[in-house]
Amino acid sequence: MSATGLVSAQQPFHGLRPVNLRRDLGEIADLIELCFGPTLDSSGRSAIQEMRIVSRSGPILWLVNRLGHAIPFMRGFVWIEGDGVVGNVSITPAGFGQGWVIANVAVHPTYRRRGIARQLMQASLAQIMQQGAFATLQVDADNDHARRLYETLGFRSERTFTRWRRSSHLRPPEPLPDLPPIRRATRGQAEALYTLAQRVRPNLRGGLGWLRPTEPAAVRPSRLAGLRYFLSGRRRDFWIVPAGDETGIDAALAVEQRMGGMVTAFDLLVERERRGDLDTILLNFLLRRFEGRHVPVVTDHPADDDTTGGVLHDHFFRPERTLVHMVWPVPGKE
Repeated sequence: MSATGLVSAQQPFHGLRPVNLRRDLGEIADLIELCFGPTLDSSGRSAIQEMRIVSRSGPILWLVNRLGHAIPFMRGFVWIEGDGVVGNVSITPAGFGQGWVIANVAVHPTYRRRGIARQLMQASLAQIMQQGAFATLQVDADNDHARRLYETLGFRSERTFTRWRRSSHLRPPEPLPDLPPIRRATRGQAEALYTLAQRVRPNLRGGLGWLRPTEPAAVRPSRLAGLRYFLSGRRRDFWIVPAGDETGIDAALAVEQRMGGMVTAFDLLVERERRGDLDTILLNFLLRRFEGRHVPVVTDHPADDDTTGGVLHDHFFRPERTLVHMVWPVPGKE
């Protein structure tokens, strides 16, 4: 072998390549923590910890890496400089349709403004395009640089959502007088509930929220909800304010509980002309009904709904984070 050949063989890799879990997982965890640490919630921090544990699992990680093509959530790309990972993009099945989630778009601060994020994104979108699929992502509303990048790549904004949280130590509000009827929705009201959801949370405007398209199954009251909760540790209940003719629904409250969960999550679905009124009533009902759980109450609500945003603020909910949901359609398949 020539000296030139030997030197070339020893040259370290530089640039973009697919993720190799055995080599990259620990460094990806470090990079995500460096770039997103201040905004990570408990689930995000737990995910990083799990990534580090898996990165040290030796033979198990070797096997997972060998099976990588059969495990879609392990896909993505990294950018290598010197001996380390300085950029990353992960792609994961969205769980509905042919969609893929783009996440963890991270570049080490020292290497930013060099086009690395764009090249990582282009590689990810090319892989998604090969499958005739679409991509979706979230970006902080105040991250103008990232939003411009995604727009130049063909992403369009669907809707902006704000995460609101009410602390667990706050007392419930006083009961309101002259309440309209609030009833638990039945399966027979599933069609009316879906019709309401389509009007106030259409899929072209982000659906119910992140990775939660507005579809019949998402708003169908469960049969034997108590048994399902016992078996799965999860339940979703719907409470409604019927319309005057008793056939439609003016407003709905969807509440999700998880056994041993750290939060109670909910969605408010209220006709535009009744906002400020029925959302106040349903929030009062929610906070009084779940008073004994002693966990924070959270909701991801459209940021363009200023009326309900004011109601949430008046009930001592505080905004945590505002994210723009964006989607990338395959050319010619919009």
